[in-house]
Amino acid sequence: MLKLVNIKKDYLIAGKPFTALKNINLSFEKKDFVAILGPSGCGKTTLLNIIGGLDQYTEGDLIIEGKSTKEFKDHDWDYYRNNKVGFIFQNYHLINHISIIENVEMGMALSGISAKERKERAKEVLKRVGLEDQMYKKSGQLSGGQKQRAAIARALANNPEIILADEPTGALDTKTSVQILDLIKEISKDKLVIMVTHNKELANKYATRTINLLDGQVVSDTKVSEAVDEKDNYNPRKTSMNYWEALKLSFRNLRTKLGRTLTTAFAGSIGIIGVLLVLGLGNGFNKAIRDLERESLATVPLLINEVHLDLDISSFQREAIDKGGFQAYDPKNRRGSHLNNITREYIDYLHENLDESLIRSVEEGYPNQKLFLKKDSLENVSVLQEGIFYQLDSSFLEEYYRVVSGKLYQDGITDDNTFEVVILMTQHYQVNKYVLEAFGFDSNEIIPYDEIVGKEIKLAKYNDYYEKTTFLDKEVYRINDNLLDAYNNGITIKVVGVLMPKEETMFSVGDGIFHGQALSKHFIKMAQNSNIVQTQLMKDYVVFDFSVDISGNKIQVPAGTPFTPQFTKEMALRHLGNSDIPKTLAIYPNSYEDKIKIKEVLNAYNKDLEEKDRILYTDITESVGNAMGEVVNMVQIVLVVFASISLVVSSIMIGIITYVSVLERTQEIGILRALGARKKDIKRVFNSETFLIGLTSGIMGSLISVLISIPLNVWIESLEPVMENIIKITYIHISSMIIISVLLTFIAGLIPSAFAARKHPVDALRHNE
Repeated sequence: MLKLVNIKKDYLIAGKPFTALKNINLSFEKKDFVAILGPSGCGKTTLLNIIGGLDQYTEGDLIIEGKSTKEFKDHDWDYYRNNKVGFIFQNYHLINHISIIENVEMGMALSGISAKERKERAKEVLKRVGLEDQMYKKSGQLSGGQKQRAAIARALANNPEIILADEPTGALDTKTSVQILDLIKEISKDKLVIMVTHNKELANKYATRTINLLDGQVVSDTKVSEAVDEKDNYNPRKTSMNYWEALKLSFRNLRTKLGRTLTTAFAGSIGIIGVLLVLGLGNGFNKAIRDLERESLATVPLLINEVHLDLDISSFQREAIDKGGFQAYDPKNRRGSHLNNITREYIDYLHENLDESLIRSVEEGYPNQKLFLKKDSLENVSVLQEGIFYQLDSSFLEEYYRVVSGKLYQDGITDDNTFEVVILMTQHYQVNKYVLEAFGFDSNEIIPYDEIVGKEIKLAKYNDYYEKTTFLDKEVYRINDNLLDAYNNGITIKVVGVLMPKEETMFSVGDGIFHGQALSKHFIKMAQNSNIVQTQLMKDYVVFDFSVDISGNKIQVPAGTPFTPQFTKEMALRHLGNSDIPKTLAIYPNSYEDKIKIKEVLNAYNKDLEEKDRILYTDITESVGNAMGEVVNMVQIVLVVFASISLVVSSIMIGIITYVSVLERTQEIGILRALGARKKDIKRVFNSETFLIGLTSGIMGSLISVLISIPLNVWIESLEPVMENIIKITYIHISSMIIISVLLTFIAGLIPSAFAARKHPVDALRHNE
């Protein structure tokens, strides 16, 4: 059954080899009671450990049922210890935090035996050793003799063929020793029992065979006959501790250290509490923003302007400094703009696809060939820079802008033939430098607001601004050389106020000179009745020198040039101001849901177009919501990072505590390895422990967070009534944080668990001895 051939065992001590066993040649029968005698240090226990697969030989071979073990791997030795061998130790080596019956079941659990069968077999062997009334007690509640009986029951439970007893009576009194040896003698009738002892009297009384060792060699053997060589019949069951058994073992250990476990879990939960409260607060703020967008700002219009400006959050993050006057900027440096080419095709698309029931009203702004003139102190008249005049409804300005100086314009021509306009600044007190230069100011200086109020420019009449001439016998037009007369006969445009966004306004429509719809309509009517427009309607060539932007390129189209597909008569008339195609659109929805449907129509138009050909719109409420949401998210990220630091710290702490647990449970590791547990199973036990701590920490942190959020919500609402239940912790937040907690603690326990798995079984069993 078992044969040792030329076994030699060397140890390295202080870097030098020490031979513990040499030239050991022994064979054992299937049923026998063998006693190995010898003084301390002669190699008895080393020999027993090699026979039991706890330690490996340096040279020679151990043959089990005809199979050589020279090629055995770690898992082969694990299978061997679990299936073929049962250990009885001098110090019992019972696991303290589980009951006696659970100790007995442990080896069977590693064999994959069902829980029901394990329980029945454990009860049977405990009854056999006389402990049927002690099976649910912990080992600390038993006497020495009872502990050894429990160890014998554990050794028998998996029905091994070999029982290895290392000084089984060494820690017992004489009476109890006799009882234990009587029990072992009874076992030897069915199994091979190999007992290490230094008590010659007991060996001679109970053993049927005695082997004497001295200085690592066999000096005598009372064996009667030589064992016959066997064929290879070795076929052990594979061992494996499933996750459920590992969890139960870890749970019972944690339960014995309940105070430390809960303290550790609470320390880990602090970071979870912080992260959950921050996530809940951010979630609540974002929901409040969306509710505001849905309920309060639903009917703010969708704006389609000739020049679309991206309303990004960065423009609101810079600090605004009021220097007591306008601060100029160069529009060439303005970023985020897109040119919307609003065509007849686009207007027709909107009329065909937009359901009128979705819309409260549509405000249209029409293109102006703005013939705005300024005059300096020397009576020199010049044309103002284009791109600084815009139409905007006064009700919109009243809602979102505040008057810094002067007043809001009156939409319509006054009794003294004047149109009123206002100047809009950005939220950073800035305005296009060409606006200031239009009124004769130096854009490099700070201009007090009230100095620009009351300033005037003129809108020239078409027939004064353009004069008729001929070119190559063609009737064409040019700008009048004498613009002073055009200035004097023009319509007065007067600045009556300076405005900027209100503090609570999170957006801006831009800056420049703003007027009402009346001025736009006046201009279109004036254009339609002008000589140049009437002439252009009748001619098949261009009647004025145009500088046009075609596909992003500036092209000069001289007067007298025939029309082409690139520059049509319609385009020429549009440039002259004779067009009913609006330059701007403000679409007012009836509700938030209607706004969503309108946006779907607007987006559908752009679906297959290139970026440059798309018509982009501005949803002010969405821009505001996104801007505020980004602010909340950025703050949330910063706070989560800070809160997460405590998570990392607690994970490191859990790793340290797991390492301490490994040290505390070193003997338990040795016991499990002796029972056939694999290195993987040892890792599984300690990984299960960190899993349970992480799970407890995650659940504890989630519960505390939810409980804390209740009084916090009440307190915040008392300070700001609109913030009702602002901390909204969701199930997704809770489940995510529990998973993160488990993962972090699991990762933290990987190194300690690997350290535990690498422990040598013999060294682990000797720990604290």
